Amino acid sequence: MTSLQEALDAAADDPASPAWDFIWQESCHQGTCDPASAVLLPWLARTCANFSPQDRERAVVLAGFIAVDADDKSRGLYADDIATLRALTLECLASGGSSDTTFVYLQQAVLGSDGDEVWGKELDRINDGEVDVQCPACDEDLLIDLQSDDSSIEPGLCSQLATRLHAEALRLGHESVATALTYLFGRVSCRECGATFNLADEVASPAR
Repeated sequence: MTSLQEALDAAADDPASPAWDFIWQESCHQGTCDPASAVLLPWLARTCANFSPQDRERAVVLAGFIAVDADDKSRGLYADDIATLRALTLECLASGGSSDTTFVYLQQAVLGSDGDEVWGKELDRINDGEVDVQCPACDEDLLIDLQSDDSSIEPGLCSQLATRLHAEALRLGHESVATALTYLFGRVSCRECGATFNLADEVASPAR
């Protein structure tokens, strides 16, 4: 069986190595990273600096997931590495990202580096194409489509963060991402009771 060190060595030599799959599996499970994985942040910072922006995309996304789930002590200990990884991620964004899906993950990785515990973990709902929330008025379960003009959504940008992400997506040619952001940060009408609310607020709220 491959050891983690062997995987790290192989991954550092080749951004396309299958060893990256092993590292992901060892670090993250079902969308959550083991806080102990923060020890990988210095290695990721060194490794990503040696890759081109396109070759490092997957690695900096992993770094964002690890950073957002790191505890406060680790975020302090590895603050310089997180800052380096954030800058490397911004370089990937500036080059446009290799796809709409990757672009969203890169935006999310920056937020993860910033310690945004909501959108550093939830922005990739855009890639899922839908979100499930409860109406805050009547508790009806709602499945909201983010890939088409869902009649229950009034598109909008309900926060400064939403406005920034939307402008970034438009500037770098990801129009479909920009549109999905206006849905995620828009207002929704409940099909059951007719109440309207900011979709993003319910995505961000703890499950009731």
